[in-house]
Amino acid sequence: MWSNRSLVFVTKVAVSAGLLIFILGRLDLALVGEALGRLTSETLIIAAGLYVLAHTLNGLKLQILMTDRPLSDLVRYTFVALFYGAVLPGQLLGDAMKAYRLVRPGDDGATVVAAVVVDKITGLAALVFITGAALLIDPSGFPDAFPALSFALFAGLVLALLLPIVIPSIPSLLDNALGRFLLAWRASARDWGPLFASLLTGIAFQVLAVIVVAYIGTGMGISLSFPAWVAVVGLISLVLLLPVTVAGVGLREGGLVIFLGFADVLPTDAVALSFALLGYTAFGALLGAVADFTGRTRSQ
Repeated sequence: MWSNRSLVFVTKVAVSAGLLIFILGRLDLALVGEALGRLTSETLIIAAGLYVLAHTLNGLKLQILMTDRPLSDLVRYTFVALFYGAVLPGQLLGDAMKAYRLVRPGDDGATVVAAVVVDKITGLAALVFITGAALLIDPSGFPDAFPALSFALFAGLVLALLLPIVIPSIPSLLDNALGRFLLAWRASARDWGPLFASLLTGIAFQVLAVIVVAYIGTGMGISLSFPAWVAVVGLISLVLLLPVTVAGVGLREGGLVIFLGFADVLPTDAVALSFALLGYTAFGALLGAVADFTGRTRSQ
């Protein structure tokens, strides 16, 4: 008899397969291959270097909130999170595994989890902020409601980030993990310097991530303004948070067809770009798997 976890995984595989069949069945796959064929080895290598640099910056972002940890460890676990985010049902589980791996003997796990949660919220806030700003600068056919929705989500994330400050009952919870978690979260929310630095570093990471996608897309012949690329990458990043497929397969393709369609990009080019980005997702997951394996080996 299947466990619930196995059933969830099989369901996500089925959703991914169904979405891919639906999308690819309506396209000329030869044109998708032609778009992929426009990518040169130089483009792929440079994009790979920028991809690694972006996630190294993400490790530096976490160090702002965890100053007691060496940058090398935080970068390594950032890639480990990419691995588990790809193989487990949902990116957020990758972050949960990162928090689990970051707990050392003698650490208060609740404090570590709080730092990872705050890091994730500031990262999402940076994402939706630049997405909303880009949509205002260059709407490119996107629905008029998108900028307002982006800034509303940004406001919601800021309120969530500051939520522990207004929770009056934390002292009565201090003797358990939830109380220590909320207390550590409150301390981070009250320390405005690192919080603002984390947000700014998150914006830098998101901009670099957009540069990677725009560089690959431009190599395929997709021509968009940089603000339009920011909007597309931001929107698809939010869609990929939905834990309904495996490694975002199906969601990424469908989302890019829709969002790039607002900028009059052909569906075949959008799907070709999604396949290239899937390759970089697999590349990041491979680096994470190697980092996880070597880390386990050293600890034995």
